[in-house]
Amino acid sequence: MLKGTFPVEKFKQLSTPFYYYDVKLLQDTLDVVKTESGKYGYHVHYAVKANANPRILSIIATNGLGADCVSGGEVQAALDAGFPADKIVFAGVGKADWEINLGLEYGIFCFNVESIPELEVINELAAAQNKIANVAFRINPDVGAHTHANITTGLAENKFGISMQDMDRVIDVALEMKNVKFIGLHF
Repeated sequence: MLKGTFPVEKFKQLSTPFYYYDVKLLQDTLDVVKTESGKYGYHVHYAVKANANPRILSIIATNGLGADCVSGGEVQAALDAGFPADKIVFAGVGKADWEINLGLEYGIFCFNVESIPELEVINELAAAQNKIANVAFRINPDVGAHTHANITTGLAENKFGISMQDMDRVIDVALEMKNVKFIGLHF
């Protein structure tokens, strides 16, 4: 078989369903991502929700990317695959206490926070562990991306994130809390 070709004959012998991952193509892509992002000093985080296959995650982790997670299960998958905790961002909506505690226990880099009540929970759980949690605020810019109506998240009516007009107030609230550290904004 030629390098980089699709092994159709081999696939005919396999039961379905199955997934085929071209790890050479993945590595080539990761090399480009690292080179291009490095030119500008950016650090790329892979969205674990796109594919949580342990081998794929391990390859991505080995290449130095961070992990963007939307659940405690994804945080655990990232940790298990070898992502350093300080390269994991937890951006999920409706985080359960156990998920927040998991992130706190491992010292993940940041929680992307959707609301003041979520911020208060993170502060309380961090205090119980005698830790300080890095937080960024997911800001809803009320700007349409002209995507499909069922996946739109950036408009005020979508109710995701903190509105632009509340941003300063929410930052002030965070700055008064002892167990969270405001480190940035997430859009």
